[in-house]
Amino acid sequence: MFKLFFLGVIVLFPQVTEAQLLSVSGYVKNYISGQPIENATIYESHSGIGTISDSSGYYKLLLQKGTQELKVSNVGFDEFKSTFALASDTIVSVNLKPRNFSQKNIVAGNKLDKDSLTEDTKTISVKKRK
Repeated sequence: MFKLFFLGVIVLFPQVTEAQLLSVSGYVKNYISGQPIENATIYESHSGIGTISDSSGYYKLLLQKGTQELKVSNVGFDEFKSTFALASDTIVSVNLKPRNFSQKNIVAGNKLDKDSLTEDTKTISVKKRK
């Protein structure tokens, strides 16, 4: 009787024997400061499976083998998108860039390139060291 039941389960539910979930995990951090980003949204668009990062920026998703489209976002940051083939447990760590971040507007040392400033940033005063 047990053998007949077991055979019936395998015949009726073949997906159960084929389904293998793999982990996609990693950290979400700020591109500039390197600080972890808490509550970032990590979402796989084909399956609709998603999660959020914890206080250390860590996340983990369980997905099936195959092509995955991962999207990582948080308020105030540019969205990250990546499409890849998932064949084994994978680590995807992401550094999100803050919105409106441009390397042209970085002040390095005592020099300030006034041509790279926008109207909003021209009110910043920079004092030179002697």
